[in-house]
Amino acid sequence: MRVIKNAKIFAPKYVGKADVVFDNKIIHIGKDINPFFFPFEVEIYDASGLLLLPGLIDPHVHITGGGGEGGFETRTPELKISDCIKNGITTVIGCLGTDGVTRSLENLYAKAKALENEGLNTFIYTGSYRVPPVTFTGSVIRDMVLIDKVIGVGEIAISDHRSSHPTFEEILRIVADARVGGMISGKPGIVNFHVGAGREGINYLFEIIRNT
Repeated sequence: MRVIKNAKIFAPKYVGKADVVFDNKIIHIGKDINPFFFPFEVEIYDASGLLLLPGLIDPHVHITGGGGEGGFETRTPELKISDCIKNGITTVIGCLGTDGVTRSLENLYAKAKALENEGLNTFIYTGSYRVPPVTFTGSVIRDMVLIDKVIGVGEIAISDHRSSHPTFEEILRIVADARVGGMISGKPGIVNFHVGAGREGINYLFEIIRNT
């Protein structure tokens, strides 16, 4: 059993200054909890002057590293769990970016599993910048239904010189596949877009919202 004392608590709204009793889950939140009341050993953490809030979710993380657009020497290293924990992030969604060649979905999945084994909540997107999306099974829907970690597709690049310049129909099909895959699997069915500085911006997305 552990007790965090004197923290400014957000849950997620501001609760005030209080103490938290927890083990694997939060057991109680209250003021001036006496840890010596418990008939067993309790670890005590003084959080005076610190904020305590639910773990943050980062929905777009290159967990296997990013970069590489300036040549092989510009590739960045894999994510360390300490980079997340020290910033209050407890859940990440991993994705590929521009490079869907030297970085693979298989490596992305393995890294997500490794981070999960270290204590982080992890999910991934199938796909990368390009269309048609790279997948595990040859299908966005099949990936979402059959691969436990896959909760959507991305990051699909639009309005960007690094994209494959997908048509409206191609984007619409990806969105539809993510929707159906999510319905069958009970997952969110997220489509994560990278939007560049091109003139079209997110016009395709507005058109999908208006007309489908």
